[in-house]
Amino acid sequence: MIPSRHLQILPEQERSILKVLLYFDIFQYPLTKEEISRFAPVTLSSDWETSLVALCIKEWITCLDGLYSLNHNPFNVARRKAGNRLAEKRIVVARRISAVVSRLPFVRAILLSGSISKGYMDAKSDIDYFIITSPGRLWIVRTTLALARRLLLFNSHKYFCTNYFIDEHNIEITEKNIFTAIETCTLLPMFGKEVVDRFDRANQWSKQFLPNCDRRNNLSERTDGWLKRLLERLLPSTWLDRLDHWLMNQSIGYWKNKYQHMLNQQDFAIAFQSSRSVSRSHPEFYQKKVIALYMAKINAFEAQRGVGLDL
Repeated sequence: MIPSRHLQILPEQERSILKVLLYFDIFQYPLTKEEISRFAPVTLSSDWETSLVALCIKEWITCLDGLYSLNHNPFNVARRKAGNRLAEKRIVVARRISAVVSRLPFVRAILLSGSISKGYMDAKSDIDYFIITSPGRLWIVRTTLALARRLLLFNSHKYFCTNYFIDEHNIEITEKNIFTAIETCTLLPMFGKEVVDRFDRANQWSKQFLPNCDRRNNLSERTDGWLKRLLERLLPSTWLDRLDHWLMNQSIGYWKNKYQHMLNQQDFAIAFQSSRSVSRSHPEFYQKKVIALYMAKINAFEAQRGVGLDL
């Protein structure tokens, strides 16, 4: 390890570009100029592309078919382009499923998350959904969708994977880091324009990590159907409150029995964050793995090039 005082300090925009490419190198995913700008950790100036050219001239990064990465790898470029094409097809399916789910009582907004929200899918990818519900009805919605997947899709997650729910009164993401900032910024709205707009306002903290990243909420306003409104009014509130609480406790007990031995107590609390207003179930705790890999890549690059990438 080279002492920090001996590291060469690059211009800020070059450091920013390198950090973006190092992050997405975890996924072997080359980026366009627009994506580099969008995910840059500092506000870029109008001439930032000169820094991109400078890094290419130094051969620290490479450009192939308009895609930038740390290594010259035609396979990753071809893989990305194929994944982009598949994502375009899967989004059509996701829109249809979202249209159906949006008609269920207590569903207030639907967004796509995971790889499809970045415009990429491969044969093994699931379509991940991020769902915002009415307060006090999150676990009812979650259980309803889980049962529907089991009955209609034979419990396949390929086209319908729901692992993150929040309610509309608690829409600020509590975990704040580069991973959650990118995931929050890239969520792809499917339903619930007004709620999505409130979600974006509540999560402006992501600008600390991604000052150039803005979501495009192109949804049109849509009034819930009369049947959905009628069911929400007719179903007994007290009974639903008790059911929602019971379903939450049942789910937490199930996850503890199945997964608690795989994670320490702190990691389990984050990977399976569970309350009346949030439900997250990520058995592999992908967030922690990605951040650890990202830091390792930064450290390895600094040692190899003799440069510091702190911003």
